[in-house]
Amino acid sequence: MRSCPLIKIQKKYIAFFTIMPLLLLTGIIQKDCPICEGTGEVTGAPGMENVFIINVKGTQKYVSTEMNVCGYPAMYLYDVVLSVVNKGDEDTWGYVRLSLVDLNKAELIDVQYVIIEVPASTSLDVQHTLWFMSEEWIIFYRSEVQATIVLEDVEDIVCNGSGQLPLNKWIFAKYAKNNFVELGREQVYYEPPPILDPDEQYY
Repeated sequence: MRSCPLIKIQKKYIAFFTIMPLLLLTGIIQKDCPICEGTGEVTGAPGMENVFIINVKGTQKYVSTEMNVCGYPAMYLYDVVLSVVNKGDEDTWGYVRLSLVDLNKAELIDVQYVIIEVPASTSLDVQHTLWFMSEEWIIFYRSEVQATIVLEDVEDIVCNGSGQLPLNKWIFAKYAKNNFVELGREQVYYEPPPILDPDEQYY
């Protein structure tokens, strides 16, 4: 017994009108992005969340004598030794924010950024020589260099910072999460503010 052509056509229509609404719904329904977990941001320093500063030692090496000459600020040259440990399983690199603080006034004097590289599961000392600027004299024994690992977040490029994805994209992103996280970090890796070179600006 042959099937009626009308029944075949009806089956096609039923399949069409069943599947199409489902496809439309997957494009409308929104879910939290699995890459940023709904925040719209990802960590801009991959691996640096596993790096910890154990100790900071700042030694003042030189003070400029040109303070207030032609409006120049005082310049302070410091040797800074950072004792750090990477508790993660991968080598990493990133930025450390170094802040010169007046302990007597509890005031931030100046900020500089340095790059550190730390192998996996390793403790080491990292030394940097750098300049700080101030509009007034700083007595070395009442100042201190403080250090902070930079973990500023950057916009998630998968959801464009919205924190939401339509269901059809969410499914794809869910199963490709690791690749998307690495791509996002490569595209918008944290960059510190520009740093002035004192040799060019003040001498």
